[in-house]
Amino acid sequence: MNAAGAAAMETAHKGILEQRKHERIVATMQIKYYIVEKEYAEKLARESAYKDTRVEHLRDLPMPRTMLSGVTENISVGGLALVTEQPIALGTCVVVDLTIPNLPLPLRALAEVVRSESDSGQVVDKTIRSYRSGLKIVAINKDDMKRIENYIIEQKLKK
Repeated sequence: MNAAGAAAMETAHKGILEQRKHERIVATMQIKYYIVEKEYAEKLARESAYKDTRVEHLRDLPMPRTMLSGVTENISVGGLALVTEQPIALGTCVVVDLTIPNLPLPLRALAEVVRSESDSGQVVDKTIRSYRSGLKIVAINKDDMKRIENYIIEQKLKK
């Protein structure tokens, strides 16, 4: 059992219920993300590409130029825990490209940083300077959401 699993077990033993809407699984996947301004995020959230079009159309949306990267620590259909080399402030909007194993193209979603141990992120490992942030998915294509759901189900069946 990893540290996240141990922490969850410890929390359960203390009688504290987790307040998440969606079940999450421990998963380490590569992620690329772009920090976006609130106005741009609001515009993207209204784009039909996130709701009604095929995955291929998402690649055509204009993107900010500065790409950053990290890895997921866990994932659910509602969000993910992200570990990065740069801190991300609470309330920051990001567009994420998530690479799920055995899928040819990354999934794209608009997300917001809703959890952080401090405004600049929690230091996970001081020797390599990594930070943990909790991201809530704000907008995502329905096909990509289904792919995340299927991945979670597949991983749970493997246990």
